[in-house]
Amino acid sequence: MRYLTRRSFLKASGVAALGAAVPVLAGCSGSAPSATSSAASASSAAASSAVASSSASEAFKQAGKGEKLVVGRRGKLFKIAPSVIAEQMGYYEEEGCNVEFQMVELAEAFASLASNNLDVMLMGVVQTCEYISKGTDLYIFGGTVLNGTEILAPADSTYEFASASDFKGLNIGFQRPETGQIRFRAWLMDNGLTLNVAGEGPADADVTFTPLDNEQALVEATVKGEVDICLVNNAFGYISKDAGIRVAGNVPSLAGDYPCCRQNASEAAYHDKYLSLVDFEIAILRGYKVFVEDPDKTVEIMVAYSEQKEDVVRAGLYGTDGYEPQMKLLPDPCRNAVLDFYDAMKTVGAIDSAARSADDNVVSDIYRTALDTLMEREPNEQFWKDMDKQFKANNG
Repeated sequence: MRYLTRRSFLKASGVAALGAAVPVLAGCSGSAPSATSSAASASSAAASSAVASSSASEAFKQAGKGEKLVVGRRGKLFKIAPSVIAEQMGYYEEEGCNVEFQMVELAEAFASLASNNLDVMLMGVVQTCEYISKGTDLYIFGGTVLNGTEILAPADSTYEFASASDFKGLNIGFQRPETGQIRFRAWLMDNGLTLNVAGEGPADADVTFTPLDNEQALVEATVKGEVDICLVNNAFGYISKDAGIRVAGNVPSLAGDYPCCRQNASEAAYHDKYLSLVDFEIAILRGYKVFVEDPDKTVEIMVAYSEQKEDVVRAGLYGTDGYEPQMKLLPDPCRNAVLDFYDAMKTVGAIDSAARSADDNVVSDIYRTALDTLMEREPNEQFWKDMDKQFKANNG
């Protein structure tokens, strides 16, 4: 059995209760009540029924403990460090969470989420928003990465970027899977600039966007002058530091925070395995604490997992004296930023401008319950208090 959203459940249940309330109360009174008392009684009954309906619709949040979770990962990327740390440190087992990790590609993963054949995917946000916009109830319940897009320019260039107008006349290389390019394009449009993206748009547009296949192609095109600047994923500024490239800026400093990879759940997992998702999130939070407090341990674990060079992993996660990473690992759902990003996708035409709201599908309750559990376990731990403050700021 699948569940209605809380909003639609309450709407249906409240209407039914209001219609049934008056006859029942009239029979108990022994005589027909006055219009005033009848209305008051009906109102009281409707309110009571709404509370009962709310409890019924929320009942799944008290169930689903100990269920197996099939969780998707894509490639051996170090951006999912907290989940890998939790696995290596045995936190899933300690929390009683039965997890099976599978390596999957994004398209395959989201098709499986949509058909309830995969419970959780730790990567992707554009795909989740696309499915939600078309009516599929996927749920974004936690974060993996916030931000992440760097702006690269030729090493000998003099570009300085402080406002949208600084990008006028530029040909910007990008790859479509890069999440930040959506937020960036929406920001330019919100600031009144016209865009020509892959030949679609006015010939005299303020800014031209040229799609290329991958980061390496973007770096090469920038060095050769085929594009003026390019948008790439975190760490490529570091990896390409000797290729005649410099990091000239980043998207979040201009357009604000935006979600990159999220913790995404299928409809069945959210409603049928709720408490298992809470246990999963507790383990992730514990892994995140290690990530923040023990960089050396984290780098050791993630070098072994990703099979990448230690200096690249350390630079990508923590930075160096000369390089600042643009992605921020954070399990917080960042609901406000996700909903803003959903609107940005409408702005650039990535989803239909008339698409339904994502309000019911971007949820913070699992994370909130997990964090509350850890705060109760360790009431004096400042780390959890800081996460609590961050949660309140990010999930209004």
